[in-house]
Order: sequence, then structure tokens, then C-alpha cells
Amino acid sequence: MQAIVLHGPNDLRFDPEYPDPTPAPGEVLLKLTYSSICQTDIEMWQHGMFSAGGTPRILGHEAAGIVAELGEGVTSLRVGDRVAVENVRTCGTCFFCRKGTSQLCENGRNFGFSDNGGLAEYGVWPAALCIKLPSNVTNEEAPLAEPTSVAVHAVMNSNVHIGDIAAVIGCGVVGLITLQVLQAAGARVIAIDPREQSLKIAKDLGASAVLNPNKVDVAELLPQITEGLRNGLDLSRALSPGLGETESQRRRSQPSEHPTNATNAEIRDPGAIARPVKNGGDSEPSDSVTSATRTPNGPDVIIETAGAPGTALNAAQWTRRGGKAVIVGFSHQSQENNFGRAHMGEKTVMGSSATGTGEYHKAVALIASGKVNVKPLISALVPLDRGIPDGFQRMLKPEKDVYRILVGNG
Repeated sequence: MQAIVLHGPNDLRFDPEYPDPTPAPGEVLLKLTYSSICQTDIEMWQHGMFSAGGTPRILGHEAAGIVAELGEGVTSLRVGDRVAVENVRTCGTCFFCRKGTSQLCENGRNFGFSDNGGLAEYGVWPAALCIKLPSNVTNEEAPLAEPTSVAVHAVMNSNVHIGDIAAVIGCGVVGLITLQVLQAAGARVIAIDPREQSLKIAKDLGASAVLNPNKVDVAELLPQITEGLRNGLDLSRALSPGLGETESQRRRSQPSEHPTNATNAEIRDPGAIARPVKNGGDSEPSDSVTSATRTPNGPDVIIETAGAPGTALNAAQWTRRGGKAVIVGFSHQSQENNFGRAHMGEKTVMGSSATGTGEYHKAVALIASGKVNVKPLISALVPLDRGIPDGFQRMLKPEKDVYRILVGNG
């Protein structure tokens, strides 16, 4: 069969004659439809992350397929069923599995990491980890159930409440899906990313505001916008001229040219924001987002998905006192964090890895319901034999304009 096989760092090969797999008892043979290329796949290829001890293996941990053959004892699926692959195979017996935190399993195995994955014509995986797809979830959407499950896990870890203000740092695939899961949980979301294309998608997906750190001082502007959302103010009127601009922009700007900051921080449908609410007593709040006597508070929750230098620290710094920063993004580069401000404000800073028990099913359900729309995040469909030049190589380009490239033969 055809397969894309990682032999080591910077050694990724297309193999047209890789041996066909055979399902063991409890497993199924899948005719794989598509597997999407994730930044993690790029890190594995370029930097050797999640090495399998030098053993070549097929990449692709975001995958879906059609059941082609049943292993001994499988009764939960039928040949022809379309499924998404829940990619974490846990032992069920270690300390963490017995505590209900299977994502921390000491003996876990992963489709496309430790075991052969989805960038092939066929694959095998336990039937219990193959989730039947509803008829309204397409083969193209199905692989993105995996990053959706990561977003679900992060939002569950955040303990977000209805009406909370949340921010997402990094609007790649996981970040844009996290934005939608937060909204489904009842939060209003501010999206932060240096790419205008990502911010446009974030607005289209319902973000209450978007911030470009290359254009504005997010540390200054984020709490202002957060406070405005909390108080139901019309942010297009409440934001003062030039607020959030970088110093160089302030020097270039003329006051008459910038009556509001809408050019740098865009507010979704400001006319739809509720009128100002009363502030405890009978008096109405002023039209400024904050008063001169009180420092505005940051978001209740910040979920960091960028994995870029400094963004984890930003999440910890920018969340409000008593708030929570959830770190999802990672990189092969080491990062530092200063927890001084976190302990002073009794903030919670935690990591969020992969997905927990039952959360993959929630991910599929969110896509099926339309509460998570992954279609704008599918940038291209590429056949297996072109997966390296048109998929992996394209993802390496600094000016890449892609989110997920799906590789497979459909």
C-alpha cells in the first residue's frame, strides 16, 4: 500500500509498497480517507519530537476512514461504517487511568506517534477507539475531530462559566476551534493573532473582538475591551482614540485620522452590544471603558494555543486576578515563565494536553451540530503520492496561507 513514513529527523519518505496491515483481535482494518497535517507532524519531521526510538512509522494522528475488515471479536462496528480515529490508546490500569485522567496514561500509545498512523491507504486500530460518524459529518471534516477534541479538553480544563470573558492567544486551527468551543460553553471570546487572515476567520466565527499584536499593545487594550464587554458598553464609542497603538504608531498617527481605535482592534457588530448596565446603584457608568480610579481587569480565562516564544507568559500575565491561563501550545524551543504575578493575583496556570475520556465523542457531536465549523480551516486536499511536496513542504513555507491540508485518496 502507499504510505508516508518517517524514518528520522528530516527523513520523510513516500513508500508505494509498504506492507498492508492486518487487524488483531479487537481491532478493525480501516480504508483511510483523509489525514490532516498538524504542526506537530512538522515538529516530528523537522526536529524529531515524539521519537519512536528510531523505528520508522507512518505519520498522521488526525485521521478518519471506512471500516474494511473486522478483527476477531469485534461486534460494535460493521464493514462500511465511516469512523473518526480517537488517537490515544490507554492502558486502563496505571495510576492515572484509574484516577480517570487517561490523557496522562503512563503506558499510552498513539495513532501516528508511537504506532502507524493515518497517512496511508490502510491502518489498524482498536474498534473501541473508532467513533461512528453521523451522516452530516463529511470525510473531509472528520479528521478535524482530533483538534476539536484538544479544544474541548482545554475548555473543560478552563472551568469557563456562562457569561465569562475569554481570550484565545493564537488563531491557528486549534485556536479557532477553541474559540468556537468557548462560545458553545457560553463565553464571549477575544481572539489574538498577528495574522490578519486568522483574525478575519475569527470574526466570521463569532469572536467579540480581535487584536493584532503587531498593530496594538495587547497588554494595554485587552483589559479595556474585556471590561467593556463585561459592562455591556458600545466599544466603538468607549475606546479612546489611539488606545492600544504601539509607540511607533502613536508617533505616526494624527488624532483627526483616528477617531476610534477600530483600525487596530476590531469589534464584532458593536451596535449589537447591550446598552450600559447600572453599576450597583442608580447611576449609569461613563462612556469610557474604565474609570480613572480603577484598573480594568483582564479576561476570566485565557487559552494559549500558539506555542510561540513568550505567549505562555502573556497568557499568565494578561488573565485577571483569580483567573485561569490554560497552556495548549508547545514547541521544540524551550520557554520561560515568570510566576511572580501569578501568585500575587492567585492565578491558576496549567497545561492541557491531548484529550480526556469522552471528549472525542463531544468533539464529533459539536461538529455534527454545527456549533464547531471546521470547513474554513480545510485549505487543500492532496493525494497520498503528493503528500510530501504539496503537503509537508507547503506547511514549511514562512508565508504559508494554509490551516489544515488533508492528505489521502478520499
